[in-house]
Amino acid sequence: MRIAFVADDLYPGYGGQAVSTEGHIGALLERGHEVRALAGAERSSTEPAAVEVERLPVWRPPNKQIHYAFPVRKKVRALVDWADVVHINTPTPLALLTLRLACCASVPALLGFHAQEESMTMHTGKLILPALRGWYRLIYRIPDALIAPTRFAARLAKRYTERPVHVVSNGIRLPEAAVPADRERAAVLRQRLLSGKRFLISHVGRLSHEKRPQGLMELAVALAALRRDTQLIVAGDGPLRPALERQTVRLGLADAVLFLGYVSEEEKADLLRASDLFVMPSPTELQSIATLEAMAHGCPVAVAGFSTSAVPELVREARAGISYDPGRISSAASDISRLLDRPDELRCFGKSALLAAKGHDIRESGRCLEEIYQGLIQVRSEM
Repeated sequence: MRIAFVADDLYPGYGGQAVSTEGHIGALLERGHEVRALAGAERSSTEPAAVEVERLPVWRPPNKQIHYAFPVRKKVRALVDWADVVHINTPTPLALLTLRLACCASVPALLGFHAQEESMTMHTGKLILPALRGWYRLIYRIPDALIAPTRFAARLAKRYTERPVHVVSNGIRLPEAAVPADRERAAVLRQRLLSGKRFLISHVGRLSHEKRPQGLMELAVALAALRRDTQLIVAGDGPLRPALERQTVRLGLADAVLFLGYVSEEEKADLLRASDLFVMPSPTELQSIATLEAMAHGCPVAVAGFSTSAVPELVREARAGISYDPGRISSAASDISRLLDRPDELRCFGKSALLAAKGHDIRESGRCLEEIYQGLIQVRSEM
């Protein structure tokens, strides 16, 4: 099958959309399909040799970690003419042109649902909300079907379209079973990071406004008022990191919060294996690959219970941890403190998290996509 992926940002791209697109492409390549991609230009591209990526000029809004690709009709048409099916993952002008050209060429097209109202307005302000909703109602009605990473995301997508919405996990590469060397490395890291303390709490993610990492600082302050034996490790980078580091010092938490910055995949795996608890404070998540990766390493999760996030539902259904009220931080810290003092409960959450993560194997996501593509191609051939 010849599969075309279209996204404004890809390899390395920005956020969960780009990561899930990379994962899906990899899974489909493993299944023997031919894949090409059309994406905006990256400052330092990372595409693998197995994927032919055509680049488009982009516009980068100032002080934002996003960019928008200019839809070049000639390049879009060439890709559509080559493809058996087109999979688009960003609801932008590039997507609109691709959808229209795919329709004219009778090539089935899917549109991924990765853009949440609440997340987008954090970048642009709420004044654009009516226009944003109108745009979503326009663009999500065009494709043959939609792909959403969770049932939560599928429910949101249904607000804008009557098209079929298929739930396909963004997926993760499940880690290999830890060998003694892995466990030893994680144990050494744990002791180094704990600095004599008892519990290691971690967060991995982008330190930007839509992720609300300041919630980590609120929790750290409330926890410090209850106990002095916890160490919060924050891995990841972003525009808010300098301000958060200054806030840590200002709040007197320099010995309780440590920022690691960007970490490699191996370092991230070691950190998650070493952690007693993973914290996710983000208010807008359609799935959260970071949370899935923590669960895949058997790490229990404490998640902020925002109604605009899929993670509380994910954690609750998996019995992988607890959900706390982000509006009652003192109570949230008490809940986390009690959980830390219940090792049997922590272990049960960790085992359940590990089991649930296996259902998000990227290879299974690739198989599901293949099945959806084949169904759409069959329908088109019978029209």
